[in-house]
Amino acid sequence: MNEREDQVNPEEVELVGEKLVGTEEPVSEPHEGQDVVDERDELIAKLNAALEATKEEMLRQLAEAQNIQRRLRSQIEQDRKYAVESLVRDLVPVLDNFERSLNAAEGGASPEAVIDGIRAMQKSLVRVLEPVGLVRVSSVGEPFDPEKHEALAMVETEDVPPDTVTDEIEPGYVLADRLIRPARVRVSKAPEA
Repeated sequence: MNEREDQVNPEEVELVGEKLVGTEEPVSEPHEGQDVVDERDELIAKLNAALEATKEEMLRQLAEAQNIQRRLRSQIEQDRKYAVESLVRDLVPVLDNFERSLNAAEGGASPEAVIDGIRAMQKSLVRVLEPVGLVRVSSVGEPFDPEKHEALAMVETEDVPPDTVTDEIEPGYVLADRLIRPARVRVSKAPEA
């Protein structure tokens, strides 16, 4: 071997793996422990990314829930505001009839005509309120029921059994199975001996 062959030409140096062929100093290889640390760091990075994605999704879901809640509150407010609109629309003609009756009474109409007008208004008012579920509580002749009657007076009588409604002072009303107002009544009691 001649001197020229012992020298390494930099152009002829090849990379093989992590080592330079033709060099005296080998490049150190990573240790097995370094691989474990790199895998752990990679796993931590993946978990942090997943945590951030989950946080972002939770924030989006929370914002969506708040938007739905806001829309529902707005819708409920609108529904409440206009819930009685159709009822009021049906009551306006009854109100007009009251005004006509008053004008007729003030204009000298006969008492019979005014009474007929009032009866017609009562019927039209009942026609408006029945479809929404308003029902008059029947009372006279029935046993007194504190759930639907309010006793304003007690009347001694032998004509009906004690605790029977004898007279209705004001009718009671039920709306969709809920008592709106109890009937104000007189109730029988046994005569004192």
